Amino acid sequence: MKNTLPASAGITTPGLIGFVLFIILYFPIIYFVPAWKVQKLLEVQVVIATATLLGIMGWAVAANGGSPGNLVSPAIKLTKAEAGFRVVQGITSVAGTYTGGTDRVSDWTRYGRSRHTSTPAIITLAVTVTLTALVGIISTSALAERYGMLEWNPLIMLQWVQANYYTPTCRAGTFFAGVGLLSVTVFVNYTQNCVSSGMDVAMLVPRYITQRRGAIIFSILGVLANPWRFLTQASTFITVLSSFGVFMSPAAAILVVDFWLIRRQKWNIPELYAPGGMYWFTGGVNWRAMVAYFLGMWPALPGFVGAVSKPGSVSVNIVWTRFYQISFFFGFATSAILFYIFSKISPPPGLGVQVDFDIDGTPVGMNGEVIDRDGRLEKGTGVDVDIDIKKMEVSTHS
Repeated sequence: MKNTLPASAGITTPGLIGFVLFIILYFPIIYFVPAWKVQKLLEVQVVIATATLLGIMGWAVAANGGSPGNLVSPAIKLTKAEAGFRVVQGITSVAGTYTGGTDRVSDWTRYGRSRHTSTPAIITLAVTVTLTALVGIISTSALAERYGMLEWNPLIMLQWVQANYYTPTCRAGTFFAGVGLLSVTVFVNYTQNCVSSGMDVAMLVPRYITQRRGAIIFSILGVLANPWRFLTQASTFITVLSSFGVFMSPAAAILVVDFWLIRRQKWNIPELYAPGGMYWFTGGVNWRAMVAYFLGMWPALPGFVGAVSKPGSVSVNIVWTRFYQISFFFGFATSAILFYIFSKISPPPGLGVQVDFDIDGTPVGMNGEVIDRDGRLEKGTGVDVDIDIKKMEVSTHS
């Protein structure tokens, strides 16, 4: 189809039509599919994604005579020390990208029926990330050797192949691969962007906005932002995506240390929802977490600014660049250690007591003890709690 848009639009006529069709498909899913019912659809997406990626890899290897290629040998020679550092940098990039999703895992575990519903995801995430990367490397390597084109984006690669080999077989292959990638993209966007943003907005103004309304609002804002323009600056966009670790790894460290080491998996759950409760800390801010977070994050900021700036516009010392390149490990370790020290010097309130339910205004511990507002056990008290999860009926006996 002929392009009728000027270069300043940042998109072609076929591309814009494709984007509009995507929105027409996507918005009804946000509106009619609630988050807690999307699991079955996601199970289907796992099958579609697997078939699509393995299909692309199989075709790429077959087109190269059954060879995976040289697995993208480096363009420059590296010393062992430099190669090792690049491995750590690669781990930082991948970990930083996925830390954002793992920090938001509570958006989904809230629908779980048991405490350890999400535990298998730890192994599953590691396996799928590794296998997906391997499939991408093999596919890219095979096509680079066959066609002399080094392209990591499967969508651009399919467009290139179709433009140069427009045969019935090619059209059929790119069609099914495109449908598979479209289907997966819809639900990745739904789960990773719409649900999380919708829940965040609903939390801020729950009286007026539900999770679904919040998701729709952010989707509309996403359209108004002209997202296709990000693709015109792909290197900067990819750098920003892989730099999430700069901001997320210190936060992840604080969450891990707080839950496992400081509180030892024990929470006063009713206080989480009490206005001005113990988890409100000082003016809504836990100084231990904030100080540890910023001290773990700031050393990577100069290198981050240099990475996302135009080449030659910002000069950054190699030391700060190295901090940025291993920001996930450095930020995680620094914030974790500092937060642990701060919490030991100035312990937060309510440590060591698990309070599960609030029955008739009375917080109850795991063993039936009545607990005061500060999380202390009241002597001589105890209740027998009988909870029917299905009927949601609660009875107490002193």
